[in-house]
Amino acid sequence: MMSLLAGVTLVLSMSAQPDRAEGPIGRDDVRERMEAMVVGFLTEKLELNAEQAQVFWPIFNAHKETKRVTERQEREARKALGSFDGESADEFSALLDALEAAEIKNAQIRAAFLREVSEAFDPDFAVRCVRTQKEFERMMREQLQGRMSPEDRRALGKMGRGPGRKQRR
Repeated sequence: MMSLLAGVTLVLSMSAQPDRAEGPIGRDDVRERMEAMVVGFLTEKLELNAEQAQVFWPIFNAHKETKRVTERQEREARKALGSFDGESADEFSALLDALEAAEIKNAQIRAAFLREVSEAFDPDFAVRCVRTQKEFERMMREQLQGRMSPEDRRALGKMGRGPGRKQRR
C-alpha cells in the first residue's frame, strides 16, 4: 500500500513539471497518466490476476468510454438548463427532459456495468469494484487539494455557487 501511495505521489509530482520545453503538460498527457494510475490501483486493490484482468479490463474500458460520452451529454444538459433565461415553459420543459434523459442514461450505464461485472465474476466483486473506484477518486481529489495553495482551496469551495445560493462564511 505504501509503495502504491509513493507511486501515486511520484506520478503527481512528475505531472506538475512539464516534460517538454515548450510548455505545460497537455490534457491528453494528464489523462493518459491518470488512466495508468487507475489501472495500477484497481489491479492491486481488486487483486486481479492475469486471467481476471483479461476479462475485467475490456468490460471496464467499454463502460468507461460509454460513460464519458453520456456524462458529457449530462453536463451539456445541465449547462443549457443553467443558462435558461425564462423564455417559455415549453423550452424549460424540453431542457428538463434532456437533463432527465441524460441522468437516466448514466444510471442505466452504471447498472449495466455492475451486471456485466457481476456475471463475469460475482456480485461481491462488482460492489468491491465500485468501492475501489470511489476510493481512487477520493485519493486523487485529496492529493490534488493538498497541492493547492490555501487561496485556491478557498476558491474551490466557492465554485458552483449560482444565483440564489448563499456564500459560506
